[in-house]
Amino acid sequence: MSKKLTNNGLWESSRMMLPQHKEAHILREKTAGKKERPQIDEQEADRLSRIIAESMLYGQEVTLLVFGQFNETELKGIVTKIDQQRKKIRLIQGHDVFWVSITDIIGAQLQFRDF
Repeated sequence: MSKKLTNNGLWESSRMMLPQHKEAHILREKTAGKKERPQIDEQEADRLSRIIAESMLYGQEVTLLVFGQFNETELKGIVTKIDQQRKKIRLIQGHDVFWVSITDIIGAQLQFRDF
């Protein structure tokens, strides 16, 4: 009896496990680390839009904080295009090109250059 309760023995030894229960358990394990998308108020949305527009108009480098289900990502680069239909921006970082969904941007900051 004690062997059944060690490691994963309880799951493996259970012959009465319904497939629905097993699927629900697997789904619960996968979604355990997911985060909820933060709500951005109208003032913050206006500030983010202004920073993105300034980066595109003046060629200034911007740091974007991009939402992800499990963690946030910080991207640095220059905004070169705003696609209103697809709701995405094109960010150039050296030779790399990133398309970032506008709805995923939760933070932005302009990087000022020292002359």
